[in-house]
Amino acid sequence: MKEDFTEKYSISQKIMRFVGEAIRDYSMIMPGDRIMIGLSGGKDSLILSLALAVLRRRSPVKFDLAAFLIDQTGGTMDTSMLEGFMNELGITLSTFKHPTYKIIKERDERSPCSFCANLRRGMLASHAKESGANVLALGHHKDDAVETVILNLFYGGRFKCYQPNMFMSRTEVRVIRPLVYIEERRIALEAARLNLPVTSACCPYSEKSKRLSAKKIIEDMEKEIPEIKSNVIHALKNVLESDVW
Repeated sequence: MKEDFTEKYSISQKIMRFVGEAIRDYSMIMPGDRIMIGLSGGKDSLILSLALAVLRRRSPVKFDLAAFLIDQTGGTMDTSMLEGFMNELGITLSTFKHPTYKIIKERDERSPCSFCANLRRGMLASHAKESGANVLALGHHKDDAVETVILNLFYGGRFKCYQPNMFMSRTEVRVIRPLVYIEERRIALEAARLNLPVTSACCPYSEKSKRLSAKKIIEDMEKEIPEIKSNVIHALKNVLESDVW
């Protein structure tokens, strides 16, 4: 393991505090856990990787880290900078090439984002199990959670969101989301400040997604209600039976 990565990548203490709170609140990491990070190359998964690498050094709770990258372009993504970064953090990186975008185009998929997310999650969980990992760490942040609530409410008629710590019985792998208390803008600023090697393959469907519509709704409402994201998270944690019809 590289001895100096914490000097080169001096991550914000506020981000580490939010990560620590989420891990503590939802008992995300247990002694001896073998954690596999679902790496995309984007800012979220890079901040997640750095935060967990720092935590692995500092925490009295001992756990292992590895990472798995799915190149959804089928092989055109340049992963060299990611490989170098993960090597600096002392995290073993495995890469799998999958023609996700090509499949979506051939199928003329009506819900490409949902199809892609389900496909990716399945591949990540399967690889985690095959590689001996019992925990899969994903980079979903506060904005992702709030957008998911809006999408489920408006399009599905349910007030629901994924769990910060969820056990998948099919693969017997736990999924954790340590960034769930952190806003996307804070992650973006930190990734830029640290000059992290963000190398996400550009999704050809990102500008047409329903999630983009949810993001716009939240941005508009945030002008009048600055605390709207925190309010939604609070509601997720405090749904009362008496409030439900």
